Amino acid sequence: MRGHALLLIGLLGCSSTPPVGDQVTGAGGSASGGNTSSAITLGAGGRQSGPGGVATSPTVDQNCGNSASTMTAVPADLLLLLDRSGSMTSDIASDDPCDATTGACSERWATMGQAMRKVLATSSANIHWGLKLFSTPGLSTGLGEVPMGCVVLPDMEVPVEVGSSHADAIVDRMGATTPNYNTPTRAAVQTATTYLGSLHDGRAKYILLATDGQPNCPSAGDVPTAPDLPAALQAIATARAAGIKVYVIGVGPSAGNLDEMARQGGTEKFYPALSPQSLVAALDTIVGMVASCVYTMNSIPPDPTNLGVYLDKQLVPQGTSDGWTLSGKSSVVFGGATCERIKAGSFSQVQVLFGCPGSTTLPTWIP
Repeated sequence: MRGHALLLIGLLGCSSTPPVGDQVTGAGGSASGGNTSSAITLGAGGRQSGPGGVATSPTVDQNCGNSASTMTAVPADLLLLLDRSGSMTSDIASDDPCDATTGACSERWATMGQAMRKVLATSSANIHWGLKLFSTPGLSTGLGEVPMGCVVLPDMEVPVEVGSSHADAIVDRMGATTPNYNTPTRAAVQTATTYLGSLHDGRAKYILLATDGQPNCPSAGDVPTAPDLPAALQAIATARAAGIKVYVIGVGPSAGNLDEMARQGGTEKFYPALSPQSLVAALDTIVGMVASCVYTMNSIPPDPTNLGVYLDKQLVPQGTSDGWTLSGKSSVVFGGATCERIKAGSFSQVQVLFGCPGSTTLPTWIP
């Protein structure tokens, strides 16, 4: 499904007349425009009435109305958070150092640059890319007590949304960078989260973390290469709590614990890349999900815990692996097989229903 889909929103509204399509029945079965003793037939919530036909909540003067509007794909901010540690000069299929004289090795860093060039050339215009390298390149000293190879400065190497030149800007910046030093994943994710949170552009926000090893550079301690996995996981969980999903690509065979990073980031599992082809495939998959499976509502749900999402009238379960999640205050993100079916054009309508106050039951089908 491409383009637009119908968005049906049931809102709590104040009205002296019943909503369009609903029927208010007074005594004897005749229509009654403002009779508070009448029963109300709701468009998606069924018939609600009290003893003797007296309407309970919602009433005629405060009812759950129906309002139709258009649902559109949401442009996304996608920040590539790229590990430039020294091991990124190794072979992507093994942990062996690359020997440039043999020509048989696919260096991780060079392969990443080639893959990004291919993916960015066909990336949707709805995706606004940015680039953050970690650690920050070009430094000749550390920062305070942070060793040089663990420093992650707040500036982006390529800020999000640099217009039509974003592909060249990202690839050129990668090409001008030499991998070196450590893997300060915690500091990198914290920096990316702060940066994306400062972009008040109404777009859905994502981090694409590409790394080939275990996080190190703990915030406390004198050994830069000491492991820092728990703190990195907490930083990713904090990003997710801020409404930023974190996709994870493991470059090479030794990027362990990445499934847990992906789970903390709300994306369930990481994407392994052990060849140039699998790296391009992983990037294409993530870009496709970001570009095609995020939709916006035209208003903020009054109760985000009482929200029904429907594909061709059928209720879709809420969930990260196969279903939908709420991103920010008014964006719906589809994932897993549901997202794939949307991209394949399997549905003609995407609808959302705001549940009525005091009611926790959502219909499994809407008319």
